[in-house]
Amino acid sequence: MKKINLILIILGVVTTFTSCNEDLFDIKFGLNSKEVSYTIQPTTQAGDIILEPTSQALNLDSIAQANGTTLNKVKHVYIKKVTATIVDPPTLNFEIIQGGFIDVQTGIVGDPDFDLLRIAEISSAPGPVQEFEIPATSADVLPFAKKPILTFSGKLITNGPVTVATKIKLKVEFEVVANPL
Repeated sequence: MKKINLILIILGVVTTFTSCNEDLFDIKFGLNSKEVSYTIQPTTQAGDIILEPTSQALNLDSIAQANGTTLNKVKHVYIKKVTATIVDPPTLNFEIIQGGFIDVQTGIVGDPDFDLLRIAEISSAPGPVQEFEIPATSADVLPFAKKPILTFSGKLITNGPVTVATKIKLKVEFEVVANPL
């Protein structure tokens, strides 16, 4: 009887260790946040404001190494937070914004290597604030983050004209999930 109990315990321990998932050992760390600025020109009517593609350098490989892993062991890169801020003029706010989105892209539209992914979406008006968080999607941007350049673009939808040139800043924060070395 003792042998059967011992065998069952050993089988249970072996099963437990072999069924351990690599996810238990995942490490999470931030990627340097990226800031992009746009100057929105005055308009005479409500409508769409296109945020033209703006690029930022990125070196996921060195950031992974600094956090005890390698690029090959990085499993996911998620957008943790996207914050929009009015930089100038300081008296304006986002009350005319009714919706919109922010994308990340690689390549140039029309090229075979072009790809586009929605990372944040404005589904409700932020109101009369000078800064607000744009809800991030659950998209995994790893294929984009592996490139040396990360390009952001998007669109804002207004319910009225933009009366004065307005400089806005988008700050994008990331979370990286990887296996340690």
